[in-house]
Amino acid sequence: MISHYLELNGKRYLLSDNYQLLDLTSWDFQIRDYIARQLNLKLSDDHVKVIELIRRSYEQREKHPFVRVVTADMAREMGPEKGTMRYFYGLFPKGIHQAFQLAGLPMQGFCF
Repeated sequence: MISHYLELNGKRYLLSDNYQLLDLTSWDFQIRDYIARQLNLKLSDDHVKVIELIRRSYEQREKHPFVRVVTADMAREMGPEKGTMRYFYGLFPKGIHQAFQLAGLPMQGFCF
């Protein structure tokens, strides 16, 4: 894997060649938005809510959440009409890996 540093507004981020953040602790809205632009994904408020849910789940459980856990969290926090697989995949057409990428989670054990 090839990695490089990216600087945004004076802050440096270590990224892989496929825009995967390599240091979870450096994640913030700047890098989230940059990665989204590289993936041609326009983030809505619901995207941001789901990304925050995923990050919170990862921090609490210390492991990657399964998509069903994410949709259950979405239903609890965003309402049952948005807590569905269909709605999740409408937000993240490339699936949970795309959501993990935007959340700045490590991809260890997962492949793109």
